[in-house]
Amino acid sequence: MSGLFKNASEDSRIIVVRKEMNETKERFFSFIGKLEDKLREFTAASIPELSELNNTDTDQFKRGYHRMKSAVLGQLDSIQKKALDVKEEKIAGFPYSSNDHEISRVYHEFRNECYDRFFQFEALYAQCRQDVEDTYAEDFEAQYQKILDEHEAIKDKFRCKQCGSPITIDKLYFTTTYITCPACQTRNTFEPSTQAKMLEHIGRSLAEQRTSHLLKEHDEIPKKTQALYLQRHDLELSLIHENDKNIIEQKKAEIQAIEKQQQELESIRPALYQNYLRAMFDEWNKINPALADEHEKFYIRLLNDYQK
Repeated sequence: MSGLFKNASEDSRIIVVRKEMNETKERFFSFIGKLEDKLREFTAASIPELSELNNTDTDQFKRGYHRMKSAVLGQLDSIQKKALDVKEEKIAGFPYSSNDHEISRVYHEFRNECYDRFFQFEALYAQCRQDVEDTYAEDFEAQYQKILDEHEAIKDKFRCKQCGSPITIDKLYFTTTYITCPACQTRNTFEPSTQAKMLEHIGRSLAEQRTSHLLKEHDEIPKKTQALYLQRHDLELSLIHENDKNIIEQKKAEIQAIEKQQQELESIRPALYQNYLRAMFDEWNKINPALADEHEKFYIRLLNDYQK
């Protein structure tokens, strides 16, 4: 009889613990949902103001914009910290008996569900931060077009200081240059405008802007592999207490498939980076061909650094 009473007592304890976990999970999910609403609302309200300030801030360093952006990011971080603190206190710190096999199994199911919900929150938090960061963007295309327009306007107006013959400025010069007059062979000093001198500084930024979609494809690989790792981890945990051989084989096959996806993603990552780097430098060479040789040396150095 004592065995029956013991089993009944164990079942009763598991029911109580499971009820506590379910109630904790519901409260946690509700709390996370409310924090997500705050993230969305605060980000949606902040972005138009930040974008407007970025466009109208006449300060050279846009200090007003950056102060506001820092304050917005601080609020997002504060919301994220609340979620993290509650996860650690209520989920990771949930009291349970690790010596009881069944209760331990129930706890791991409860923890995994709550952690999955937290990771969804973290993904939204990261996206909100990125959306805020994206409000700062210089229009390098517009700056470059102004340089091109200026060059078009002056290229046929330069004249030799000695004989007065017209000298065509056939290239975009961004540094002081000596140009020989085809009529009298006098060397003339051509001084580019302040705007033209910016070509050297905006060239790389513009090339990066034009090829940012390729870099994004490369940079998303770690996020994808992390998501696959979490899937695999959950499957491995679920195998601990699984007794059905068919389900075990099925989950092992899923784990192997996920591992293969991870390996494939990691294997293509270097090629994606090289593809981006090559495209970016090709654009840079088009924008500022005068420095193409220097660009190529820089390209090789960056590629070698990545491959180390």
